[in-house]
Amino acid sequence: MPTSNTFKASYKPLSAAITLVLAVTITANAKAADPYQLNSLADSEQSLANSAMPSTVLDPIVVTATRSNRALSDAPVKVDVISSKQIEDNHAHTLKEALELLPNVYLKQVHGKTGYEVSMQGFTGDQVLVLIDGLPITASTGSTVNLNQYMTMDIEQIEVVQGAASAQFGSAAMGGVINIITKPINKTKAYVNTELATNGDQNPSGNDIDANKRFIAAGIEGALDPAQRLQARLSASYLDDDGLNTDTARWPRIKDASEQTQVTRRLSYTPDDRTMLTHSKLWAEASRYSEDDTSRFNLRVAQNILPQQREESINKDRISIGGSTDIHLNENTQTYQLSAQALYEDYQSDSDTLSNEVLASARNTNITTALGQVQLDLPAIDSGAHMHLLQVGGQVQRDTLSQTKNSISELISDEVSRDVGELYLQDDWLIGAHWEILTGIRYQDDQDFGDHVAPKVAVKYNRTDASGRDHIFRASVGSGYRVPNLKERYYVFDHSNLGYKVMGNPSLQPETSTSYQVGYQGQIGDDLNLSINGFYNDVEDLIQTDNENAIIENGISIFQYTNIDSAYTYGGDIGIDWQVDDRATLQATYAYLKTKNESANSELTYRPNHKVMLALDYQLSDTLQLIPRLNYESKQLIDTAAQSYSPSWWTLDSQLNYKIDDNFSLYGAVNNIFDTQRDVRDTSDYRPIDNREWLIGARFNWQ
Repeated sequence: MPTSNTFKASYKPLSAAITLVLAVTITANAKAADPYQLNSLADSEQSLANSAMPSTVLDPIVVTATRSNRALSDAPVKVDVISSKQIEDNHAHTLKEALELLPNVYLKQVHGKTGYEVSMQGFTGDQVLVLIDGLPITASTGSTVNLNQYMTMDIEQIEVVQGAASAQFGSAAMGGVINIITKPINKTKAYVNTELATNGDQNPSGNDIDANKRFIAAGIEGALDPAQRLQARLSASYLDDDGLNTDTARWPRIKDASEQTQVTRRLSYTPDDRTMLTHSKLWAEASRYSEDDTSRFNLRVAQNILPQQREESINKDRISIGGSTDIHLNENTQTYQLSAQALYEDYQSDSDTLSNEVLASARNTNITTALGQVQLDLPAIDSGAHMHLLQVGGQVQRDTLSQTKNSISELISDEVSRDVGELYLQDDWLIGAHWEILTGIRYQDDQDFGDHVAPKVAVKYNRTDASGRDHIFRASVGSGYRVPNLKERYYVFDHSNLGYKVMGNPSLQPETSTSYQVGYQGQIGDDLNLSINGFYNDVEDLIQTDNENAIIENGISIFQYTNIDSAYTYGGDIGIDWQVDDRATLQATYAYLKTKNESANSELTYRPNHKVMLALDYQLSDTLQLIPRLNYESKQLIDTAAQSYSPSWWTLDSQLNYKIDDNFSLYGAVNNIFDTQRDVRDTSDYRPIDNREWLIGARFNWQ
């Protein structure tokens, strides 16, 4: 199996020289259309000067920092932004592939599933909240969001806030928030994008030049009436991946085969202005996501090796509606801004496992989320040198979970549920031209866990030096919390045939954290920008499986989830953005993470200490663009007891985009040029699962 060891040794000087996090330029001027959605960003050609990495320098409009529209540089907390142009230029078709463009976000495979989860500042996927236009995505495993299960064709930008955000967004935002902002519907237009890729000698077909991966996406949108008040969009994407197989003569595959389809329909309506209500907007969206996965592996039972095949069919239906309006109580009053949203999402999974081609188990899972939220932004209180922007809101949510195996419930009861109500209040205090203090507090009433209050304070100071260069300093402290999910409380994971069970625990208590964040970003030269950020998180009551206190019943070891761990995480990142000349931008990032499980007196598992990203956006000519990106992750602890580590790794990806005219473009790419790949014989090896991949594609836009 090829590895990156030779390359790694030769590039030690480079790894020491590379510094950290980013800056990509976006110029846009926008106004809110829907809650958590942009109404009018500049065209994609103007929104980003660089396509290789996310923007932290100039000013797109963001909403996640304050739950209201702010220019990126004005946001009192740090926000990383990935634009639609970056996503398109790097041919990222899933949310997982888009988040790979962020240097300080970590991704790992979901255990036992086809897909990936996110980790930020040492927090796992079930401690990071993932939203679409401010509304949560159902956790596909009952605890963490599978980032593969959202296609990117309708994304305007992705906003990422790291550190505790529970004061703004509630439970599950201990480690931060990822907010997907969907594209507004503008003028009539359509597009088609198609792509083919091959993985060479690891194609399961046995043919090195077969199309091992096939992708197509298409969409059309525009006004349905002459006044352009009623607008609609229909978009769809299809991704078919045959998986990977290092030896076609052997039964197991190292990567699952997966077939994904997503269809989204959206309507928006702009009513006439009225005496009391202006700038009103109503919208509705319905989407259906489908996925069929096939896993092939061997199971050793005594002296026998039994070929296994797991086939999972996933269907996710999501319906959301919302609206926003400006309210004028009379001609002399200032403006109130009111927004409201509602969501219903139904996630169904049917998974069959066959042993020697005989059905061994049939698991059926159903997860639903129903949510409503409302927010009122009060008129600004302006006293000249000071201004207060007050915001109040509330949310109600109900989650349900049912899961059976061979028609027998795997939960303590047939269906379990959770009901919660929340209120939040925020004051954005602008002090003169340089200072800003953001304070917020959120109150939660959970049917099972009672009351909880989460506060947060953020401070921003900005100044312009004598050379006209901007410098921004930020600091914040906030409280985070996460209510135990329904699986942790009620699931019965029965592997009695292997000698153990894992039981849910209805008596679990919420995890809590205190998060400290500091940062600087600014211009240190006419063509050079710098970003430096640091964090410290103190976490209590971490929920883990109690491996030390198993109960033995009839020879079966019974483990249970419990609040046994406390931990802390700290680190930071540093990045530069250098405009080399009119055609080239170089960005370099280094991220550091240190964790400690205080109960086990060891670092937390699956958290690499070092991560490096180096990216170049080089416009070779008016029509030809080259985007190479170099990535490094250090070794990471996999098993605390065995002290086993996954090796460090380097990868290099390169994209070449050719613009034939304003409507038609071609592209090619080679991903993982170094062919760095895990050794499947080593259960502690968590390097990339994909080998070198070659791809070609084409895109046609009509407008």
